[in-house]
Formats: sequence, C-alpha cells, structure tokens
Amino acid sequence: MKPKSLLFAGTLASFAAAWFGLIVVANSQIGRLEPQVDEENAEIYPINIAGVAAQGRRVYIGNGCNYCHTQFVRGADEGPDILRGWGPRRTVALDYIYSSGAEIGVFRNGPDLSNAGVAQEEGSPRSHLKNVQWHYNHLYRPQSVVPGSTMPSYAFLFEKRKISGERSHDALTLSGADEVPAGYEVVPTHEAKALVAYLMSLDRSHPLTDTKGTPAAAPEAK
Repeated sequence: MKPKSLLFAGTLASFAAAWFGLIVVANSQIGRLEPQVDEENAEIYPINIAGVAAQGRRVYIGNGCNYCHTQFVRGADEGPDILRGWGPRRTVALDYIYSSGAEIGVFRNGPDLSNAGVAQEEGSPRSHLKNVQWHYNHLYRPQSVVPGSTMPSYAFLFEKRKISGERSHDALTLSGADEVPAGYEVVPTHEAKALVAYLMSLDRSHPLTDTKGTPAAAPEAK
C-alpha cells in the first residue's frame, strides 16, 4: 500500500472509531432511556415541558444563557455543587431525555440552574429563585439585585410604555438611572415571561432509583 493510501486509510479509521465511540456507543447506552414510573405514587419523571416554558427554553439558548449557567450538578465526591445548594443529588442521564439542545452549559460564571424552579426553605440563599418579579429585575438590571454581578443586562426583553388605566401587575419597580418618567412603566415582553417560565420549570430534584448512594427526597410542594 502506498504511503498516501495508508495515511488516508488511517485518517478514515480514526474518524470512524471516534464516531462509533461518541455516537453509536453513547446512543446504545442512553438513547433508549425511558421516563421513570413510580406506580405506587402515580408519578412519572421526567415530564417534558411544553407551552410557554418550552418557548422560554428557546429564548434561554438563543440568548446564550447556557454559556454562563450550567444545568449539571456534580456528585458530592466530584465537587461542592450539592453543598452550594444547587441540587439534592447529582445529575444523571435520565434528567436530559427530553433535551435536544446544549443547556447543560459551558462555563460557570453564574450559579447552576438545574433546580431553579424548586421550592426552597425559608431563609435559603436561593429562595429568591421562586420569585417571578426577582427574575424580571435580575434580567433587566442584574446588578440591581446581585451587586457586582458580571451578567449583562437583558433590558431588550422588556418594553417601556405609557400607563393606560392601572399600572400592570408585572411592571418593574425601578429607581436611580433606570427610573422611568411618571405615567410610564417597564413591563416584560412575551419572551421575558417565557424565559422566566422556563427557569421556574427547572426541577431535577426528583429521587431516582439509578442514582448511586441513598437518594435524597424531593422537596415537598409549597
């Protein structure tokens, strides 16, 4: 065999082996995963999101939120994620069976959002994540609620408009340089509402039978 042919064959074999290992083997391991069914408690996990929350997922990815926020909680022996309150257990493949994008994340410039929609105990440092208005203010001007935050403003997801009748219930309360003239208000657009709805839907705290160790109980609904 000529050197060029040998080089070509070796290169082709390398790509084929990588494709087989990354695609075929991975799909054979997790591609056939089915939701976990708890017949005793009539529960199914996970449940695919739909409606406004599904639209919000597209807004989340489209605006690059997944670059600075992960949705992957490491186990207690792999990092301090659980101690940080990011989740009661490590993330497993089953958590993503309805995901088709890259919301797992890239960097951790901000906190993990795997369980942003989980009800927190009173006094928890993450209890604000269940507050819709907090999210609106955070998106509009992050530093107004998290001093020193490096998150950019997503003010373009809001609109300033003249008040017609009563002030909108979801209008932002702004001060300082962000304060709007009397008679006007800043309200979230449909995209902002969808994005927050998606964040509020994130809950990967459900106990799993395939999780190593003793599974943590899911938080009680409040």
